[in-house]
Amino acid sequence: MATFYYTAVESRSHAFLLERRLKAEGVICDLSYMPRALMTDLCNLGVKFKESEFHKAVAVIYRSGLPGIRMYREVVEPDGFIYENVDI
Repeated sequence: MATFYYTAVESRSHAFLLERRLKAEGVICDLSYMPRALMTDLCNLGVKFKESEFHKAVAVIYRSGLPGIRMYREVVEPDGFIYENVDI
């Protein structure tokens, strides 16, 4: 089983900005299309990182000052995915 986190933002430009800030702080992450179970709006772009990066990423996200950030946990299981909202 693997666990990943998705950070949803309000716009594509915020996704690019957040990814650059996270990488500048040493967080291993990637721009990613959001799973349909989480987001279906036009932006549909977020930042994905592994569970091992969670604490570093949250610290950077707090400092980023970007509005409307939401975070979701994805648990990958043999028979599918489980998504949970994460309060940050």
